[in-house]
Amino acid sequence: MLKKKAGPNLSASPGGSVSMQTLDKELSRHVEAARTRPVLVDRYGVPWVWIVSHPLWVEADCLKSFAPEDHALVALREAIDSTLAYEGHVMNELTAQCASGVDARVVTRSWLLQIVYSLADPKRVREGLGYNMLWRWFVGYLMRSEPLPEPQAFIQDIKMVSAHPRVIDIVSRCLTNDAFLSADTDEFCINYGLLHTLRAHHFERLNPPARRPAAPAHHERDGQALNK
Repeated sequence: MLKKKAGPNLSASPGGSVSMQTLDKELSRHVEAARTRPVLVDRYGVPWVWIVSHPLWVEADCLKSFAPEDHALVALREAIDSTLAYEGHVMNELTAQCASGVDARVVTRSWLLQIVYSLADPKRVREGLGYNMLWRWFVGYLMRSEPLPEPQAFIQDIKMVSAHPRVIDIVSRCLTNDAFLSADTDEFCINYGLLHTLRAHHFERLNPPARRPAAPAHHERDGQALNK
C-alpha cells in the first residue's frame, strides 16, 4: 500500500514509499496523489526519487519563507531596494564589470551585509551565503536551488563595488532610510567608521582642495622692492 509523506518538507524521513514495480503499474494514480503530497519512490527497497508537484516544490524551495516579517534584514532589504530603484544606470554599468556574472545589485547587497555585520573580509559574506538562507534571500536570490557564484570572482566583485563612490553613497543613504531607522537594529553591528572613511576619501579625491595663488615675486632694484 502506498504511504505518502505529509507536507512539502522533503528533508524529513518518509513514513513509507512506493516501489518502482508498483509505480509502473499505477503511475497515473501516484502522480495524481503527488499533486497534494510528495511521494517517495524506492528502488530495491532504497529511497530513490521523489515525485513532487510544482507548487509544493516551489513552496519548499522558496527563500522568502526564511525571512520573518519582523526581522531587521527585511526592513534593510526594503531600504536598499528603494535606494537601488533610482540607480539603474550605475548598476547596469557595474554588472557589466562583475567577474562572477552576478547582477551588481546582488553584489551591492552582499557588501551591505559586510558593513552591517562588521565583517572584516568579504570572504565571510560568500561563506555565509552557502548556509544562511536568510542572507541568501536578502542579497536577491529567490530559490534555494539557484547556484551561487564562484567564490573568488564574487569576492573580487564585492571589493570592486565597495571602492565605487556611487555604491558607497547608496549604502550610506540606505542606512539613513526611514524604513530602516524605524526597525529594530539590535541585530546589527554597523561599521559606520569604515563608511565615513570611504566617503571622505572619495570626496577628497573628487573635490581636491583649491591651490593657493602663488605669492608675487619680489626683485630688488636700486634698493627698492618692486613687484613683478
